[in-house]
Amino acid sequence: MPKICYNGQFIDKTKFFLSVSNRAFKYGDSFFETIKCVDAYPLFWEEHYFRIAGSFVILKFSTPDFFNIEYFKDLIHELLILNKLSKSSSRVRISFFRNDGGYYLPNDNSISFVIETDVLKSKKYILNHEGLIFGIYKENLLYNNYISRLKSNNKILNIIASIYAKEHHFDDVLLLNNKHNVVESTFGNLFIISNGDIITPPVEEGCVDGVMRKVLIDRLELKINLKPISISDLLNAEEVFISNVIRGIQWCSLINNKKLSNKFTISLNQKLNKLI
Repeated sequence: MPKICYNGQFIDKTKFFLSVSNRAFKYGDSFFETIKCVDAYPLFWEEHYFRIAGSFVILKFSTPDFFNIEYFKDLIHELLILNKLSKSSSRVRISFFRNDGGYYLPNDNSISFVIETDVLKSKKYILNHEGLIFGIYKENLLYNNYISRLKSNNKILNIIASIYAKEHHFDDVLLLNNKHNVVESTFGNLFIISNGDIITPPVEEGCVDGVMRKVLIDRLELKINLKPISISDLLNAEEVFISNVIRGIQWCSLINNKKLSNKFTISLNQKLNKLI
């Protein structure tokens, strides 16, 4: 029986239940962190750790006394061993939520957490062979605030946009902000190649502050321009790809009947895999 880790204790997955008073369930008062692990160790753990710490501050969660860079790393390692994933690639999700009590105003800011695991197919990042076909979703918009940068458990916009993509036979859709600039897809951060320049929106545009986005900006020694991307910029780009810590980078072959290439994306994926 697969195990999960609840507040530092390892229990059978089927024995974990949420109270009907759980604040994540009632109000979305929670956030999560998704991590790729190889041989029971998390990749890019420092980036994940500091994003978790920043999320605690933004959501006004009380930071537990045990919270440090090694604590969750050790729990992840032990859980993956218990789940017989020590020699595999795996996906780990940590969900943090404020403890029960109160209505919109919580009784206190203490937290609980759950860690769960799933197996992945490959230790390396595999670039999609067939390019993704993207649409542009315009019915609901993103707004720039600190909460939009988090991996909040309130993902209604992403859910509705994903349903829209399926109904219109797209692989995914790109989301717009209130300025009608293109911000991200439902599953990751947006990058375009335009006139040889690599461009991604700054977090001030309303995108998630993605870990893979940070890795591409900070670790690969690439010159990446942080600036807004208009729909016109998008449709005039030579290449478009999405970054995601589980899937790496995924290239897009078609947007609004505009065909795109993947020459740079192929070389970028090779560089990314050297970090593993």
